[in-house]
Amino acid sequence: TVENAYDVIPYVSQAFAQSHPDRLATTARLFGMTPAPLDRCRVLELGCAAGGNLFPTAMQYPNSTFVGLDLSARQIADGKVVIADMGITNVDLRQMDLMDVDASLGTFDYIIAHGVYSWVPPAVQARILEICRQNLAPNGIAYVSYNTYPGWRMRGMIRDMMGYHSGQFKDPVQQVQQARALLDFMQQNVPTENNPYGILLKQEVEALRSHGDWYIAHEHLEVVNDPVYFHEFAG
Repeated sequence: TVENAYDVIPYVSQAFAQSHPDRLATTARLFGMTPAPLDRCRVLELGCAAGGNLFPTAMQYPNSTFVGLDLSARQIADGKVVIADMGITNVDLRQMDLMDVDASLGTFDYIIAHGVYSWVPPAVQARILEICRQNLAPNGIAYVSYNTYPGWRMRGMIRDMMGYHSGQFKDPVQQVQQARALLDFMQQNVPTENNPYGILLKQEVEALRSHGDWYIAHEHLEVVNDPVYFHEFAG
């Protein structure tokens, strides 16, 4: 189901500054670590989509190696087209289930898992952390992002409503259309005057309106989306 959803509506992968190896290395140095040199390092991204987060960094550091893994065959194929068109030689995109990653993949100085952890079942969440332990080089750095409480309480409520309404449809495109229709209905019918709930709801609805179908499909309508408190992730 997850694989099909990303094949039908690909996730638009873009450069994400917070996961850039330079930022990770700088943060690591502030904590007393000695990270690998950026101009000759190995970087692994879990759930890379079409590689949009890897390409700019790979072109910036041509002597470093970048590997991206994703379950979606369409997204990996789209990324390989970009690699060929731009002549990028130091990026390797592979279609792979994260559960199949083992030590044979090698070790990496930087492992990135942006926008994956909250959207996979507990077994895969555990596997992500196992990969970080198993495939990190000495002084390696793992970057794992996730949706957090309490901030996601409000958004989670809207996700639940959209999921309940659109769940009766099987096609991901139709699910997004129905989710947008529900957003329109809520904005028109929930009063905002002297109503803090209505004000918050309107703000969230207006924010979602500015995003493309891919964002709603994968940020809100995926089967799994489990935010956690920071202390739970740390634990």
